[in-house]
Amino acid sequence: MTLIVDRTNASIGENEPTAEPVEERRRIEVTELHTAGIEGFVDSSVDTDCVSLEHRGGRTYLVLEE
Repeated sequence: MTLIVDRTNASIGENEPTAEPVEERRRIEVTELHTAGIEGFVDSSVDTDCVSLEHRGGRTYLVLEE
């Protein structure tokens, strides 16, 4: 199993100025994991319980709220 971490913020375009600080959310690809595998990963490897799932195209990401 390969975990892919996406540290980019897709909601802010490169050409869009912003006056507010951009909150960076960590995304870990979990497309190939079953629900129990994701829950076990969060319990053993993540420092927060504030997580959500996000679908982008054919991929599923575990989003860590920091």
